[in-house]
Amino acid sequence: MEARVGSKGLRLMSLLGRDQQSLIKSRADVRTIGDEEKPSYPAMLAASGLCTLIALAPLPFASMDMRIIAVWVLLLSGVLLLTVPQEIGSRDLAFLCGFAAISLSWVFVVSEQLSETSLLSRRLAAPIWGQTSAVLGEQLSGSISVALNQPFFSAGSQIACLLSMLCGYLVGRNRHTARLLLVSFLGSTLAYAIYGLIAHSFWPDYLLWHRKYNYLGSLTATFINPNVAACYFGAATIGWVLVFAAMGGDRPSEPPLPWREWVRSRLHTFSPLRTLGLLACFAMLSTTMLTGSRAGSVLALLCLAGALGTYFRRGLQKRGLLWIFPIAAMLLIVGVISILAPMVNRRFGVQGFFDSGRWQAYASTMEIIRDFPWLGSGLGTFRWVFPEYRSGDIASYGVWDQAHNSTLEAAAEMGIPFALFLGIGWLVSLVVLVRGMLGRNRDAILPTAAFWIGLLAILHSQVDFPLQVPGFALAICPILGMGMAQSFSSRANALTHPFNRS
Repeated sequence: MEARVGSKGLRLMSLLGRDQQSLIKSRADVRTIGDEEKPSYPAMLAASGLCTLIALAPLPFASMDMRIIAVWVLLLSGVLLLTVPQEIGSRDLAFLCGFAAISLSWVFVVSEQLSETSLLSRRLAAPIWGQTSAVLGEQLSGSISVALNQPFFSAGSQIACLLSMLCGYLVGRNRHTARLLLVSFLGSTLAYAIYGLIAHSFWPDYLLWHRKYNYLGSLTATFINPNVAACYFGAATIGWVLVFAAMGGDRPSEPPLPWREWVRSRLHTFSPLRTLGLLACFAMLSTTMLTGSRAGSVLALLCLAGALGTYFRRGLQKRGLLWIFPIAAMLLIVGVISILAPMVNRRFGVQGFFDSGRWQAYASTMEIIRDFPWLGSGLGTFRWVFPEYRSGDIASYGVWDQAHNSTLEAAAEMGIPFALFLGIGWLVSLVVLVRGMLGRNRDAILPTAAFWIGLLAILHSQVDFPLQVPGFALAICPILGMGMAQSFSSRANALTHPFNRS
């Protein structure tokens, strides 16, 4: 068993760890790296459970069914229990305190929305309950939520997302399991991309075994909406390209080679593994473009350019090309969209950058926030509240069951204070990832991939709703948690066991 674990660790190191000084060449190095030991069996079991979630969450129609979400919550609960006996450091405690603060604020808001007896629920009860009581001539005990008990039925996906990020952090503190999480994400996305390309070519009218009636010309793989699929495959493209770049074995501390020798070295060092990596990058990029999502495609390419610029920043700076890179990146983005994304080009020509009614929908959502500023209208109630506020400038066709802006929808359903608190949490997470991306030498690819994947998800959620789809969020949030854990060197973090009696 130990030999198998060791060989797996060596394969992961050779795939992801050639940048800087992270290539481990002996079994002794696999056992102990600095002060970090090989993962224990409970830790590997927890990592296996989290890898299962990352790989399978997008499969059953993006895990939109409540029963599937319940299964993921149970799985994550088991993963969390397996990580409890592990060592806890000072940085871990700081992260856990921040996570607990956000979790407790979420519990407070949802409990108040469900309550019918608390002081806040009586003062901030939705007006619909008073209006209904007047019509029926009978006093009803209302709640803050406009739909009674709806926050209870909508809480599962958010609980799962919170648990998945926490488990990603706790499991990803070990560099071996952190790489295993990233490999699981990249491997599963490649499998979904291959399926999506085949299904788009031969069964374009079907989503898995169900017939599609919308988005017939778009590649969606196992997702219902092509915009979410574009963000998912765009995130995977970032990860695959970074892994392919790490296969080159560049050392930033070494002086840059002349261009002729650099190209010659690349041609001579090209191996079957790098060929497969290049094909995987092309497959992921093509899948992203074939979704037909304008925002998803453009933002994915911008974040991909940012990831490459960050990874190669030292080499570009030594060659004096750092200021030229943004210009070249923009030209390449235009070229990729022109060649690989004809549907995106056509949508830009017909509809511009935004769908008709998008700005009016945002303005209508702001009206909801104005009427429910403190605790919102209730988690999961947007689809019932929006018709009352729907602007007359929005076309009469179509159903707006999402605000197409996760920040505005969170403020409308949960209130402005919680939305601000949640935004601060996301900002702190990105700051931590930036610190790891720019400050780490060993394993820098892990926080780099996590930062640009997280930035893509957050930016796209300002014009759409990928983070509100469990199949996407449950695959991405563990990567973000792992990236935050790997933003700090394990050697510098003094570990203390919570159950150590000595």
